[in-house]
Amino acid sequence: MTTRRTRLLAPAALALVGALALTACGSQNGSSGSSPSGTGGGTTADCSATPTSNDYVVGTAGVTVSGDLGKAPQVTVGGDAATTDKLTVCDLVAGTGSAVTSTDSVTAHYVGIAAKSGQTFDSSWERGQPATFPLNQVIVGWQKGLPGMKQGGRRLLVIPAAQAYGANPPTGAKIEANENLVFVVDLVPTPTPTLGPRVQGTAGVTVTGAVGAKPTVALSPATAKTTQLTFSDLVVGTGAEIKPGDTVTAHYVGIGAASGKQFDSSWDRGQPAQFPLANVIPGWQNGIPGMKVGGRRLLVIPGDQAYGANPPSGSGIGANETLVFVVDIVSSP
Repeated sequence: MTTRRTRLLAPAALALVGALALTACGSQNGSSGSSPSGTGGGTTADCSATPTSNDYVVGTAGVTVSGDLGKAPQVTVGGDAATTDKLTVCDLVAGTGSAVTSTDSVTAHYVGIAAKSGQTFDSSWERGQPATFPLNQVIVGWQKGLPGMKQGGRRLLVIPAAQAYGANPPTGAKIEANENLVFVVDLVPTPTPTLGPRVQGTAGVTVTGAVGAKPTVALSPATAKTTQLTFSDLVVGTGAEIKPGDTVTAHYVGIGAASGKQFDSSWDRGQPAQFPLANVIPGWQNGIPGMKVGGRRLLVIPGDQAYGANPPSGSGIGANETLVFVVDIVSSP
């Protein structure tokens, strides 16, 4: 997702860029131990456990990987990785759990390396937590390269630029235009989320307008002083109930309680956003479950469940600012 919405709702650990998570990138030679040459540690993989597919070829494109499953791997980029025009896949460790399908949301630890420079541009291991995301929101190389992988396994992906970011890599990602990418992915169980405390109420917020259309929101002096996550169902939906960790499609507007200024709106972009609740700010993780599809909920989120002292640069959100959201749940897969 390239929208501003993602940068604002996602925690600093993760922002999906039209596809795969690339914020918190910038490590030159981080825990992956990647190298641009064919020298160094690593072992040639046995790819015999890899399921065949018309979407990719089975192999390593000259990439070698070593290290224990569940820990950041050591990756040596060599051979054809920088020049291949074919998506190349190898199961380094065959999992024993359920096989991923193209419509699933998955939880994974991964490291991403630019094939030409050999530099690590993203690593969930460096952030200390795996990422959860729907496969239909990631780069094509992941959409085509992960299905068939089993939970508990480790897979190597060598992704040609045409199935990654092509001529337009994310700004600051240390990926060159038309550069191939290398990923090592460990598929892990999705953790069972637990809900934090919340209270019912409006915290002095007034909302008008019909579900499905952008609402009008008025704040009061009490709103900015809210210290508890506060929610109010303005319209109760009639569809499925949202559970912790679900992936939802939602329209929403976000307003800074201190400034009174809107900082984000899916309605202004003309389309709802889809995201796993595991990847958004705590106020959404704790505040959205219990909603039903078709409903509208008001959330007043104190700063410690939003962005705390480090709001996204350029977002217009103040340090430790309370945030107000009005959320319409459109659907939940």
